[in-house]
Amino acid sequence: MSTKLKLAFASSVLAVGLLAYNPAFACDGKEKAAKAEQKQAAPTGQVATATFRVDGMHCAGCGDHVKEALAKASGVVKVEVMTADKRVVVSFDAAKINAEKIAKIITEAGYPAAAEV
Repeated sequence: MSTKLKLAFASSVLAVGLLAYNPAFACDGKEKAAKAEQKQAAPTGQVATATFRVDGMHCAGCGDHVKEALAKASGVVKVEVMTADKRVVVSFDAAKINAEKIAKIITEAGYPAAAEV
């Protein structure tokens, strides 16, 4: 194998390796959602759970947007999005935030939400 051919092959392997591990090629919404989940702190008070009916949420990207908005709120412990059911289940520290505030955050993110009773 000639030196030029070896160099071309090595460059190709390196380029493929860099592309495979470059986070810029990952879905932006999924990466942000993963970071948002990592930022959630352990609850200091009583953990409560509420389910919300969320209108306008039709894809995983919408669900990721809701998760991002809730990750910024103090007291949110866990967010589970069920896009097909148009529902979001939120576990939260009741000493820091309540269901009304959570519904408002989701609504302000562009997805009208109401807590289910």
